[in-house]
Amino acid sequence: MEALDVEMSIAEGEQALQALLQFAREYAGTLEAHEAEKGIFKRLLPIGLAAMKLYFAQRGTGDVGPAITRADGMLLPREQKLRGRDYFSLFGKFKVAQRRLNEFSFCLAIAP
Repeated sequence: MEALDVEMSIAEGEQALQALLQFAREYAGTLEAHEAEKGIFKRLLPIGLAAMKLYFAQRGTGDVGPAITRADGMLLPREQKLRGRDYFSLFGKFKVAQRRLNEFSFCLAIAP
């Protein structure tokens, strides 16, 4: 799993915006208002999705270093690989990469 990329998210948003503007130019004189609104809404969703991906790309993966030390002194190492988590947005579903604590260590920490 790779982290979301800022530049790729921006490019996706720009491409979706161009598709929206092209739709509005092409069909301004031929569609009824309700049909145009439906087409515009359909083309707005990818713009919102790209913006959400950009948001998560900017936030990063949550990597706080090689380990976290709990208040009681127990060391919880992070996993080496990124894991994907499904994110269900109003604009669509996508995966967000996250760093997690080592599950085995975490289980030992809560049930020693």
